[in-house]
Amino acid sequence: MPTPPTPTMECRLCGEPAAIEFLNLGQQPLANKYPTRAQFATEKFFPLQVFFCPTCKNVQLGTIVSRETMFEDYYYLSSVNQGLVRHFEDLAQQLASAKFVVDVGSNDGILLKPLQKLGVKALGVEPSINVSKIANDQGLETLTSFFDIPAAEQIERSHSRADVIVASSVFTHLENPGGFIDAVKRLLTDDGTFIVEVEYIGSILETTQFERFYLDRIFYYSLTSLTKLFRAHGMEITDVRDIAPHGGSLQVFAKREGRQSPSDAVRRFLAREEDHLTLETLQEFRHSVDVQMSEFKSRLAEYKKTGLRVAGYGSPARVATICNYGQIGPEDIPFTVDDSPLKQNKFTPGTHIPIVPKDYLDEHGADVLVVFAYEYFDDIKKKTNGSYRYLKPIPPTELA
Repeated sequence: MPTPPTPTMECRLCGEPAAIEFLNLGQQPLANKYPTRAQFATEKFFPLQVFFCPTCKNVQLGTIVSRETMFEDYYYLSSVNQGLVRHFEDLAQQLASAKFVVDVGSNDGILLKPLQKLGVKALGVEPSINVSKIANDQGLETLTSFFDIPAAEQIERSHSRADVIVASSVFTHLENPGGFIDAVKRLLTDDGTFIVEVEYIGSILETTQFERFYLDRIFYYSLTSLTKLFRAHGMEITDVRDIAPHGGSLQVFAKREGRQSPSDAVRRFLAREEDHLTLETLQEFRHSVDVQMSEFKSRLAEYKKTGLRVAGYGSPARVATICNYGQIGPEDIPFTVDDSPLKQNKFTPGTHIPIVPKDYLDEHGADVLVVFAYEYFDDIKKKTNGSYRYLKPIPPTELA
């Protein structure tokens, strides 16, 4: 039989018609919707196809799920992760001289809290009703809203324009990133700085982190695609840094066009992407995904055959992608521990592995912990007293 043609689509970022599918992860649930047993029958699944645009070097999903559906009730709390807490404490120190900081996608106030301690005037903007309430209940002022031009105008009227606007792990979720930048420009002072933190597609490809693809995130940016997007809306990326959160991210600094020239770091990043971020690289990645998934399932089967008891630690969104693509359920991993009370006593999306507090692990025991939240392994090892064998799922690697 002839090979079927590779699906293509119009790039949602630059409009070119030749974005090419390079990865299909099948039908997937919403990765941050943790069902109760009563909700199993009504859980929704959507195709998870991933496309690459050779023109602007942007990676994007083929299916968009309504953002309102995605974020009306959200289970991710940033402050549960001590690695992220330290990251935002460091960022707050860098912003100590700011006059007014607006943190968009502020979650439970993880950046607002250290800014408040430093005496920096700050406001959060968070669309998830349940999460913004957690921040407000702590005295961390948070506007419950999506961020758009009306929200920017409301903030200017009630507070002032901001000399720093932060959007960490927000840009990948946006259906209309250009409109978001326009809203930033509306609120930002003339010489203000916009700081964006995004999971970096280069890091995802380099380490075969296919689990980073899930329906919450529409776009997976390169610096090339971000540069073209910002320039189309009258802003210039002036600096970029590699940062550790989420398995490898970019911290990008932008100003209005004409205010500051791009740094040497920006030029180096763009040159590297020109050489290495290609369709050939993505096709190699696709092959590696199946190899890594097969190895992970083999490792779990080997543990089971030799009588070792397996459990998970962490239930981040990537659990949905890994377990649904690999068809890994409670018969393979009977439970996974998560420190977030919003997830405990619920189940992982799609494959329904029970999510439990750590005292359940203490009571029932295990021999091997699959560390789904592997970027926080040092904290997890400390919490569990180093008493287990620890397995990073992708690529399957025993951690010391």
